[in-house]
Parts: sequence; C-alpha cells; structure tokens
Amino acid sequence: MGKNWPGRGFRNLSRFLALSIIVGLIHLSHQDFLLRLQETGQVIEFPEVRDLLPRAFSLNESPNDSSELWALDENDRRIGLVTQTSPTGDSAVGFSGSTNLLVIWDEQDRVSSVSIRSSGDTIDHVNAILEKPTFFEQFQGKSREGLAQLDDVSAVSGATLTSLAIADALALRFGGTKKNSRFPNPIDMEEIRKHFPQAVGLTPSKTHPSMLQVTDANGSVLGAVGRTSPHADQIIGYQGPIDSLLAFDQNGALKSLEIRSSFENQPYADYPNEDTYFASLFTGRSIRQLADMNLTEEEVEGVSGATMSSMAMAEGIVEVARSWERERIRSLEAQKPWVQWKARDSGSLAVILFAGFVAFAKRGKTKFFRISLQILIVAYLGLANGDILSQALFAGWAQNGIPWQRAPILAILSIAALTVPMTTGKAFYCQRLCPHGAAQQWMRKLRKRPLLLPKKIDRSLTKLPAVLFAMVILLAFTTSAHTLAMLEPFDAYVWQVAGAVTVALALISLIASAFVPMAYCRYGCPTGAMLKLFEFQPDDQGWNRRDYLRFSLLGLSLLLFFFT
Repeated sequence: MGKNWPGRGFRNLSRFLALSIIVGLIHLSHQDFLLRLQETGQVIEFPEVRDLLPRAFSLNESPNDSSELWALDENDRRIGLVTQTSPTGDSAVGFSGSTNLLVIWDEQDRVSSVSIRSSGDTIDHVNAILEKPTFFEQFQGKSREGLAQLDDVSAVSGATLTSLAIADALALRFGGTKKNSRFPNPIDMEEIRKHFPQAVGLTPSKTHPSMLQVTDANGSVLGAVGRTSPHADQIIGYQGPIDSLLAFDQNGALKSLEIRSSFENQPYADYPNEDTYFASLFTGRSIRQLADMNLTEEEVEGVSGATMSSMAMAEGIVEVARSWERERIRSLEAQKPWVQWKARDSGSLAVILFAGFVAFAKRGKTKFFRISLQILIVAYLGLANGDILSQALFAGWAQNGIPWQRAPILAILSIAALTVPMTTGKAFYCQRLCPHGAAQQWMRKLRKRPLLLPKKIDRSLTKLPAVLFAMVILLAFTTSAHTLAMLEPFDAYVWQVAGAVTVALALISLIASAFVPMAYCRYGCPTGAMLKLFEFQPDDQGWNRRDYLRFSLLGLSLLLFFFT
C-alpha cells in the first residue's frame, strides 16, 4: 500500500468524525450528569439558606412537593419555602451554560430572594450579575404565576445572555401549573346579548387567547368579552371565589361588567351587579389601565352589604386584566422572528464578510484593507460587541447545545472558524478574526528586534497549547465549562464583565508579544490549538502529527466518558 493510502477524502472524514465524536461525548456526559442530578437532586444545605433567611432554624421537606423545603423557625413554625430552578430550568442556556438559582418564598408565597447556587456560564458573566443586586430585586414579591410569565426583564449590561437565561430558568421552573376553573360553565351567547344585542358569533381573540371576540351577522367585530375565572379563582370573597364577565367595546374600553357565578349567598351575590357606582369605577378603562389599577390608592370601596364579595370582584378584575396583558405580550413575542437578530449582529456579520474579502481576494491583501480590518476586529468585534471565540464558549456549547436564537452571530463566527480551515486549509479565524491576535500583531511592531528563544525552549513551549486543549477536554467532562474562562484572556474584551484574572492574562500576553512575536498564539492559546485540528490541508500526503493528536484526544475522551 502506498504512502498516501487511504485517500485524502477518507483521512479528512476520519479527522472530522474524531472531532465530532469528542463533542458528542462531552454532550452526552453532561446530559448524563444532569439526569443524575434530576434523579438525586442537588442538595440544598441549611447554611446557605440561613445566610438568606436568618430566622430559619431548620429545613423540612415539603409534604406537597419533594423538590421544595419548608424553612422553620425554632418553634417549628413555617416562615418560608425554599426551592431551586434545577433541573427544570437547566435547558435555559446563557453565554455558555445554564444557571441554577435558589428561590426563597415568604409566608405569603411571594418571592423573598433569588440567588445563584451554581452556574455553567463564564465566571466574568456570573460576577457581573452578582455585582448588580438590583437585577435580582426585580423578581422579589412576585408570585409563581408572575415568575412563570416574566416580561420586560432588565438585563445586566455585558451579561445579557446570562441575564435572560436566568429569567428563562425561573419561568421554566414555575411555568407548568395552571389551575382548572372552579366555574365550568363557558360563556354563552345568551349572556353575551345582554351586552351586545346584535351578537351572533364568538371567536377566540388573536391577541388575548382566553378572551372571545364578539361579531355580528356581517362578521363585523362588536367588541370582546372575557371572564375572571380561572385567572382569579384564588381570590376569595365571603364564601368563595367569584366569576365575573367583562365586556369591552370596539375601542378596547370596558363597557360593562357583572358577576356571572359565585359561591356567595343570595341576595348578597347580586348586590355588586345592582350598584352602578361600583361598576363606574372600572368602566371606560382599557385592559392595560385595569391591570395598572391600585385599589388602595384609588380608594375603591366595596358595595354596602356585600363588601367582601365586591372587593373580591374588584381584585379579580385587576388580576385577570394583568393575565390578559401578559397574554398580549406573549402573543407579540410569538410573532418575533425565531432568531433574535440585532443591528450590532449585522455589523459583526459585515466584519466577518470583510475578513473573507481580505483573506481570499487579491485586492483585499493591500495594507489599507488589512489595517482597516484589524481596527474593526479589535474595536468593534472585540471591545464593542464581545464577539470572540473561546474554550469556555465551545465547551459550554458542547455540554448544553448552541443558543442559536440569542447568539446567532457567535454561531456564524464559529461556523466560519471551523469550516473555512476544513475547506481551504487556512487558519481563517486566528489570522483574520481574532481580536487578541490582531492586538498582538500591533504589539510586535513596538520592537524592531524581536527576542528569539532557544530552539529547545521554543519547541517545548509550542506544545503547551495542545496540552492546555487536552486539559480543556478533561475539565469539560469533569466540571462546569465556566472555569475554562481563566485559561484564556478573551473575556477581557468583554470589558463590562471582565475579571481581574482575564485582564491580567490579556495584558501579560500582549506585553510578551512585544518581545516574542505572537507569543500567546504560539505558546498559550488552546482555542488556536483546537482550530488547527480543523485545518485539513488540500495537499497533505498522509497521516501527520495533528492526526496523532486528534486520535489521542479521542482516546482520552472515550476514557473520560466511560470511566468518570
């Protein structure tokens, strides 16, 4: 058999499969870990609860839900409830991983505090969240339904993906419980005609799914109707909940309301329907205005003789309006495109395409275009947008999957960084798109005579990136991906959340590059070492050292998968 057996196509396929299997094994290993965590649960320790709830004396498993704990005082009186978002919320991936949150509820079953227990996201992004206590304060006081339907979350600048993933984790953890109505009878045409005499049809509202649109014989919209049940079934009057009918005109203003069913005794149940002043407190308002009502500040008082019933009716109107408003917002969210593409992403994509022009077009190799690209990469792609690849990012994606919707430009950047070397043999990302690489190229111009290391030291140091990449794989199998951020300087370009370690590493590596050209790329970059493994040379003559490294790493991954 000749030296070139098997063919280059087979060799390239083997190289790609080896790298793909490594990623697949990391993903399966992490999913197995999450499954074990789901079966056994990540134990909530008493000391971490006591730090947040000083009055707590002990923790007992809730008799209603084994995933929740009751916080008891020294008299065994329940003073709160403790739970966590994992594993239900683990599918919410931020920059590179999910975040497990500790949620403590007060005696009224409202959120007392939200804090981070553990996170698979990068340390710098998590620290940015921790440094903004106001981020967690926006969840305080919310009910379970409020967390399940979070809207307009204020994200932390520089850690948007992590912020949104935290909000998603809370929503997923508390979003699957919707009580059945205590009033089974649906709205019928007979009761609708009291408010819309020309009504002949009812169709579901497009903007508020639990409301009905009222139409006449010609199909024209007369208005809309809805009821407070089941949204307000938890609000109790004198003897139980109340189901009220609300009718809105064509302009969306409330035109009339009445109790359609309740658990109250007669004749008290009819008193609110007969009091025109009470109704006037609500009519004329839109759903949004009803949702914003503060009954205490507006001094809404109950109907004489049926105070508790009428106040329960009032609270139910406000509660259902808030639910309808959340429905409207979710309806608008559903109409948004699958990929959350922003203006800054268009700018980053333009830089990527410009890099392709510089790398592969003859005219793009002029000094003007090369320097312009370097400025754009460092200033815009790096410092402005933070669109930079790293091992923390890749390992997190291997473990949890790629968040295409929230980070489309990082996904595109990764595809370009991996596929271009496979098809052309050129180190496209390292040479044309890496902000730290471009910064090192500037540093090398500070000294006319670079420092030349002895050949033995140079050969030894050039092996370090591969060793670090092997360490990355080891850590990806055995720990959270966020720890990998400390191995590289790239988070320093996300300056809003950059930690001291990554900033120091970035500065040291840049200073070193002034003496030894591209020092970090040559002697310290595991991301560069990984991307080199995707460089399939079009003129290779057989198996080479990189192949031995690829298959050695595959062997290491198999050992870690089956024996850790």
